[in-house]
Parts: sequence; C-alpha cells; structure tokens
Amino acid sequence: MAQTVPVKHAVRPPAGPPRALTVLGAVAAAVAAVVGALALWRAPDGPVGSGLTTARTIATSSSAPAFPLAAEELIALLDQRPELGPLADPARRASCLSGLGYPAATPILGARTIRSPGSREALVLVLADRPGDPGPLTALAVSLTCSAADTGLLGETAVPAVPGR
Repeated sequence: MAQTVPVKHAVRPPAGPPRALTVLGAVAAAVAAVVGALALWRAPDGPVGSGLTTARTIATSSSAPAFPLAAEELIALLDQRPELGPLADPARRASCLSGLGYPAATPILGARTIRSPGSREALVLVLADRPGDPGPLTALAVSLTCSAADTGLLGETAVPAVPGR
C-alpha cells in the first residue's frame, strides 16, 4: 500500500495561546478598568486648577519672593537707556521674550542688570503689556542666560502707571 502525504491546505494551523493566558489578560484588563474608574470617581479634597502652571501663576503666588527692585526704581528705568547686557543681541532677546510669552518684537522700555537675592546676577526688563498702549507695564527679573528654552524667571511684578507717560 502507498503512503499518502496530507495535502498542505488540510494541515491545521498551530494552536493559539493557551486559554489560561487569554483569561488572565481579560482579568488584568478588568482590574485596570476598575482601578481607573475608582481614581476618577474619588473627589479631590481641595479646589482643582487647570493643571497648567505658568510663570505668571508662579510669580504671583503669595509665597513668591519680593521683586528685587522697588516701584520707584522700576519707574526710573523708564527714563534711562535700557542696559540689555546679553540681550543686546536681537536673536537672544527675541528668544527670551518668546520664552516669557511675549512677541519677539516687544519693545523693552527699561532694563538693568542687578544682583538678585542669593547673589545671582539677573536682568530686570520693563515691558508694556500691550505694545503702543501707555497702560500697565510689567517688570520681569530673568537670568542672564534667558532663552526660549529656559527663561530663568526670578520674579514678575506690575509697574504702577505713571501719569503723563
């Protein structure tokens, strides 16, 4: 008698994963769903913010250190030519301003290098909140290496309005 070789299309495919692994995967998915639902369901104890922390939020918190210059000194910067230090380079200045959230072409109305608390050198910048508007001004203290990647923001404060400006 002749031996027959099974036809290729009749050969059964290899068996899939053992049934125990399938059941184990389903149980793990169910546990993850329950844990996720409980985490979402549980109410937080305090107020919930947006989750986004900005430089403006940090600088205006009650625990923020006092701004390194008094209001009178900031106003006096408006009567002097800005001493931009490393930000005299237009590319570095544009990078720093964009990192702070301002358009790259924002005019700097006053600037001066200071020694901040902790003996670090910093640059104080006085900017108009809205270019061309004599309204409120903002003073920012940044590190001398301020850039879009790392502004080194040390402080922020509002500059009081000066009548006649």
